[in-house]
Amino acid sequence: MFWHIVKKEVSELRRDKKSFWFLVLFPTLLLPLLMGGAIWFAGQTIKGKQSETLEFAVLAPSSWQQQLGQLLSQDEQMNWQQQRLLNAEQIPELINNKQLDFVLQLPAGFDPNTLQSHVWQLHYNQADDVGQFSRVKQQLSPLFEQWQQQYQQQLGLTETQVAGLKQPIELQEIGTAAEREDIGEKVGGMLPYMLIFLCLMGAMIPALDIAAGEKERGTLETLLLAPQQRRTIVLAKFFVVTGASITVALLTVVSGLLWLLGIGQALAAEKLLQAVNAVGLGDLALVLLALVPIAMILAALMLTMSFFARSYKEAQGYLAPVQFVAIVPAIVAIVPGTELTGGILWTPIVNVMVASKELVKGTLDYALLLPIALSNLSLALLLLVLCVYWVSQEKVLFR
Repeated sequence: MFWHIVKKEVSELRRDKKSFWFLVLFPTLLLPLLMGGAIWFAGQTIKGKQSETLEFAVLAPSSWQQQLGQLLSQDEQMNWQQQRLLNAEQIPELINNKQLDFVLQLPAGFDPNTLQSHVWQLHYNQADDVGQFSRVKQQLSPLFEQWQQQYQQQLGLTETQVAGLKQPIELQEIGTAAEREDIGEKVGGMLPYMLIFLCLMGAMIPALDIAAGEKERGTLETLLLAPQQRRTIVLAKFFVVTGASITVALLTVVSGLLWLLGIGQALAAEKLLQAVNAVGLGDLALVLLALVPIAMILAALMLTMSFFARSYKEAQGYLAPVQFVAIVPAIVAIVPGTELTGGILWTPIVNVMVASKELVKGTLDYALLLPIALSNLSLALLLLVLCVYWVSQEKVLFR
């Protein structure tokens, strides 16, 4: 009878085309397209910002104003506004009002023939900076190098001595971490964050439909007339919701890998391909396996709240805060320095997120998977027992 109820719930989900296509199309097509589109749009926006024409002014002694203005104007994407600036007090207003993009200010008594360090000020709106103002330094670099060579000749210094003056000691940094560990530390934290979010999305739609949705449609009473215990009905629904949650995560990972490999081959992105290949199928399978208890916890929690609701809409309001139950632990796992020790090791959900990151890095002690599984399965069992107890209450089912 258990499997008959499971087949019945799956059939109802399949008949609901919106839910079915959301569970299939979202992870395999819509999510990659949305993420790819967002990355492409961000790249195009930054590229356009970096290549835009910069309006500038120079505040300097008259002997240098013309020379620096002409030097910067050699960049075709810099436009010198000779008459725009009158004094230093106007600089913030002109820049913040978008009349100028930057102002180069020299000290009043600047003289490059004096052997001392001079301070030039580059005024700009740092909130709008995405790298476009680096062009200013590039245009000024030849002039700075010319003065450096002039000082070198005056002092009679060799290239080696000049290098020693610039940097008496060079500290060479040699990393000992493997390339996979380095990549995993930088980007591995995002993988468990995305996967738990997908598990949440995969569980939410079925949980709403097969509990609150059935109460609203009036079909739950018919199911309760079947000669089966309440826990059998709850377990069948729990099985369906958990399966949907895992399926969405699995489809997303598989489609994501296919998209990444395809894009990597098309763009000859060797680093991208190395990062994907470095993880390995075994560790990737463990990451997905570690999500099973998470899906069970979310399924039990969402079913309990969905059964409590009077309608589909009310259940949506109850399930909205559940996102924090999943997202907050994922954020904790992303924090640098979080390790699988002490309380973190036995904290459900959080330990899975941290372990997933360590799996991506290739630094996980596989023996720690046992306490991680025990803590999460215990919480899932506790929530499932609560759900069965909840459904056994007539005042909850028919409120």
